[in-house]
Amino acid sequence: MELTCKWITLANRYYYMYLAKALAPYGINTSQYLFIAVLCREPGITQDKLPERIGINKSNVTRVLAQLEEAGFIRRESNPQDKRTTTVHPTQRAYEAYPHIMKVVAEWDAATTSMFSEEEKQTLQALLRRLAQSAREYRGQGEARTGGEVEEG
Repeated sequence: MELTCKWITLANRYYYMYLAKALAPYGINTSQYLFIAVLCREPGITQDKLPERIGINKSNVTRVLAQLEEAGFIRRESNPQDKRTTTVHPTQRAYEAYPHIMKVVAEWDAATTSMFSEEEKQTLQALLRRLAQSAREYRGQGEARTGGEVEEG
């Protein structure tokens, strides 16, 4: 039996190749696009919520936010409710890029799932959501199962 992860990894690799080319004119790389999308939908989210929301570790969040801040896509502020935390806000540049990001993502989704019926698409999404939840719970080999829902980007 073939490993499921082989096909998921291959599809993901092609997706990131497509994204890299499609988002380059906007000055956005594949590490940054999801941050911009999340921040435009949730302006003012605290920086400490981003690792779980996006599914990457804290050090990568810090690095990508620094890149986005330097490029003028975001600004960080001390949280008025809790001075120990930082809130992250999209700039006008991020809001201008956001529709382009969503268009690129939607075009990829439409093109790569066009051979499926609507019912098959719904089934595929449900299965992939469950797979992502399982992967989230299993990461770290033996980490306690959280039972939480996987956030969509």
